[in-house]
Amino acid sequence: MSSPAAVRSPEIALPPTALRRSREAGAELAAGAKGGTGGGAGGGAGEKASTEEKVGAGTGAGADVRSGSAVGASLWWALAGAAVVLCIVLHVVVAQSAVAPRTPWDEIHPLQIARMLSGDHDVPKLSGSGYYPGWAILMTPIWWFTHDPATVYRAAIILGNVIGVATILPLALSGRHLGMSTPQAIAVAGLAMCMPGRIEPADYAMSEPLLMFCYAWAALGMLVLWKRPTWWRLALFVGAIAAAYLTHTRALALVLTAVVWLLFFTRRSVAKALVGVLALVASWWIVDRIASAINHRMLLTGSSKTDLAMQAILHAQPEALAKLLAGQSWAQVVGTAGLFALGFVVIVVWTLRELRTLRLGPGAFLFGLTVSTVAMSVVWWYQPEALWGKSFHGLEAWLYSRYIDQVAALVVIVAAGALLRRVSAPMIGIALVVFVVGAAAVVLKVAPHVPMWYGLGTNTAAVNSWQGMFPEHPFHRPLTPTLDNANRFWIWASLATAIALAALFVLRRFPRTAVALLLVGAAVMSLNANQDQQRRVPAKVGASLERADAASGDTGPLPVDVDLSCASSGLNRAEILNWSGFWFSPRTVTIADPSKGRPFTTELVISCKNGSTMKDLGARPVTGGSSYGYRLWVLPGSLQDQLAREGALAK
Repeated sequence: MSSPAAVRSPEIALPPTALRRSREAGAELAAGAKGGTGGGAGGGAGEKASTEEKVGAGTGAGADVRSGSAVGASLWWALAGAAVVLCIVLHVVVAQSAVAPRTPWDEIHPLQIARMLSGDHDVPKLSGSGYYPGWAILMTPIWWFTHDPATVYRAAIILGNVIGVATILPLALSGRHLGMSTPQAIAVAGLAMCMPGRIEPADYAMSEPLLMFCYAWAALGMLVLWKRPTWWRLALFVGAIAAAYLTHTRALALVLTAVVWLLFFTRRSVAKALVGVLALVASWWIVDRIASAINHRMLLTGSSKTDLAMQAILHAQPEALAKLLAGQSWAQVVGTAGLFALGFVVIVVWTLRELRTLRLGPGAFLFGLTVSTVAMSVVWWYQPEALWGKSFHGLEAWLYSRYIDQVAALVVIVAAGALLRRVSAPMIGIALVVFVVGAAAVVLKVAPHVPMWYGLGTNTAAVNSWQGMFPEHPFHRPLTPTLDNANRFWIWASLATAIALAALFVLRRFPRTAVALLLVGAAVMSLNANQDQQRRVPAKVGASLERADAASGDTGPLPVDVDLSCASSGLNRAEILNWSGFWFSPRTVTIADPSKGRPFTTELVISCKNGSTMKDLGARPVTGGSSYGYRLWVLPGSLQDQLAREGALAK
């Protein structure tokens, strides 16, 4: 049974932040007023909307949120077109280096799952903690047309980047429901998608673009469902969230936020709220079962993500969690030129406004999603070895931004929407003060202990724009940052972000100019964040395999075993195992571990370069060298004899 309010809600309205008239609007005011979008600056939640289309009324938007005059509209359309073109160009530029996987986990896992789902039954198991299959399902058709790994990878990159640019659509539609005109909404959506956190994944075949795409549709579903509850809008909301969870486990924060929000939604429509909750719970259960079955087929040891998360929760220290929270939040503000701080302040005010009326709408949803997502990222990266040990995650754990980047894009949309409403000076002032205080805490309490010399990657995309200030060599810790020492990055990044927020304060009455300058800033940050990523393909082992193929005289590639029984250092075994299964496709790769009942099945074996398990068997190394501490060996037999005659065996 639905309440009368379920037919149509009060308008979706940002908090009453617009206290002054935009100078840019000027002559546009009269033209915009004809569109019936005027209203007072307050626009309380109790006012009733006359039509669903007048989403900007009563929010202080007036003519300034709409494009207004013909000249104003033309300028906004030009800015919208520039934003879309810029987004495309940035994706293309960053993707140029993507010729092979950067990581044998986050990229090769989904690629191999896609290969298995395509019907290939010879996909070897993988080393890792497990991945959800949403992105793999989308890549599955690629394997129907080719098994060349380089071609598959490039196709996956193109697919991901097309999805990334297409995300502008649902974000722009959300902007429309927040009271923006069409060109304004497109420009703002393009701005959000040009930030480093959204551009840097363009040279990885990871699930990030698809996950952002799902989050954008989920946000749109939430907005339209709140405005007018219908079964189709509920289906969009639930379906997008289920798709996000199918893509990555961290979307659990989105699922939980949506469940809680729908429980409060019973004030609008009891039936739709309860059906939505049941559908989300069912989706969560089904997705977990699907992912569990796939990971059981694909993993050597089974998924361990839940165990790692529980260990972090049970053993976490409050002080360490607070430092992680400060570091990761600071990174998001830096990576969005201050918009994350402004947007979150607006969301907090929005939520408080909704709480006063006991109608928890879009503000409360975005608040819950932001808080739960940040909390999940902080808890997940509470890993003592990464934080205080010598793990290669030592830098990214403190500045990890990838788990929050999707939500950050939504917060940027809110911040830009507030700018279009001529955000008040106190609102930006609060954001600036909060950031300055938080930055001071980070510089003094977090920065001195972070190993800045460890490598950057897409996990730290929000701060990669400052990579030129990161030291190449270790320094003695703790080292408090100054303007000119090896740890100076923290000071300069904080100053630049504070200046950006101050500039927004100055430009608050010139929203079009502010958005244009933010676009330029986003492009500069994303280009500076673009890294020359190493693609460490096992080329030397691959060359050895090609020599063996040529010596055999067979028409197809010879099968090869990967020896897991030899002792290797660090992550070498996991890396060579995952790389071999993908990069040597369509060659049949089999896992061998004689000590555990998995005998060698072929004459060719990829084993440790020291031959600890090979020499006693009479195996000899094939020329070509080693990759990841492994090289190709050939067991006694006709192939070894042929390779010896051709001089293709190393001494």
